[in-house]
Order: sequence, then structure tokens, then C-alpha cells
Amino acid sequence: MKKLLFTLAITLAFASTPAAFAQAKKKAAAAPAAAPAAPAAAAPAAEAAKPAEKPAAPAAKAPKPLPFSSTADEIDAAGKSFTHANADGKKVKNVVTDKTEIKNGEAAAKFEDIKVGDKVSGLRLKKNADGTEYEVVKITKFAAPAAKKADAPAEKKEKPAKKADKAAPAAAPAAPAAEKK
Repeated sequence: MKKLLFTLAITLAFASTPAAFAQAKKKAAAAPAAAPAAPAAAAPAAEAAKPAEKPAAPAAKAPKPLPFSSTADEIDAAGKSFTHANADGKKVKNVVTDKTEIKNGEAAAKFEDIKVGDKVSGLRLKKNADGTEYEVVKITKFAAPAAKKADAPAEKKEKPAKKADKAAPAAAPAAPAAEKK
């Protein structure tokens, strides 16, 4: 029983020690920054009178760019934007800024290289609540839509004869031999 009590006492002593050291370090770090010209005797009184400072509020996170892939249905060269229609029929405007990085694959490109009907992919930021205007952060690829494959030729190559077809001619000569007997 004595061992148990001793173990608990030691555990509590070690568990509370790091917290006490952390509080002491925090107070020591706050005191020189708050009042460097104050006399040493006045510092403890100032510490007791001062309420605990709240940690600084975390900075608002910048919105994360969203990936997109759309068709440029209309292009406004003067406004540096392109528009496409959603499945709902809404027109969505994508505005290109001076900060927008434009590449076509690995090659550098310009906004003027994008043509009506091109498929455009990249990253964009939402500018309004209804989702009809975006700021394009990065264009990674644009190209004309791929042409559909041509229909297969009408004539197909003949496939080699099946095993059953090959066996039939071999059986035919055997029949006339039976007639000779």
C-alpha cells in the first residue's frame, strides 16, 4: 500500500511540473515585452493587475481554388473572360486576370490563343454566391474538342475458317472410297 501511495505521489509531482514551468516561461516572456522600462519592483504588481491576454485570432483562410473543365462558348477579348453554359442553362463567366497563369500543357500561352469551342481546364475561385462568376487562377490546358472516330469500314476482313470447317473437306474424300468397294 505504501508503494502505491508513493507511486501516485511521484506521478502527480512529475505530471504537474511541466505545466508549472510552461506557465512560468509564459509570464517571463510576456513581462519584458509588455513593460521593458518599468522598474523590477513594479513588475509583479503589474502582472497581477493585468488580465490574461487572449491569443490572436487565426487569420481568415484564403479560399481554395476549385478545378474546372469547361467549353469556351463565348469569348470577351476586351474583358479577358470566357463564358460557358451549365447543364442547368446558367451562363458562367470565367474572368482571367493579370495574375492568371496560362499554359497549354507544358508550353506557355496567352489568353488570345483560346478560341470559341475550345475545352479549357484549370483552377478558379468563386466570386459570387450563385456560382455564375469565377476568377481563373490557372489555365493548364485548352484545345479544340476531339473529333469523333470515323465509322468502321463496311467490309470486314474474313476470319480464318473454324476447326469444324477444316474437318469437313477431309471427310469428303473418304466417302468416295467407300463407294468403290
